[in-house]
Amino acid sequence: MVSPSSVFGVRIMNAAWFSGRLRELREAAGLSRKSLAERAGLQSEAGIRDVEQGRRQPGWEMVVALCQALGVGCNAFLEEPAARAPARGGRPRKTVAPAQLQEKPALPPKKPARKRRSK
Repeated sequence: MVSPSSVFGVRIMNAAWFSGRLRELREAAGLSRKSLAERAGLQSEAGIRDVEQGRRQPGWEMVVALCQALGVGCNAFLEEPAARAPARGGRPRKTVAPAQLQEKPALPPKKPARKRRSK
């Protein structure tokens, strides 16, 4: 039986997977979009962003450059990306460092207000 993602025993990549796999591989390599763009010889990080967001389909030269920059073979893009929670709109929430989660020290008691002298 032939599965939809394989023909004659050869895995076929779903083009919709490319953007998700690129982001996974970039994050696994610990690279920012800008640093990946520099390694791949691209003019700006906008090309990486557009591919990751599915706005642009890369040409073969770009795929090869990305593979070399990530240190992976082209077969790395044959795998389906892992499921991710959908991105929430708006500004990302600030992360709180564990040290900040500890109780804050109590403030010293306030001094009573001084009485004003009348003239």
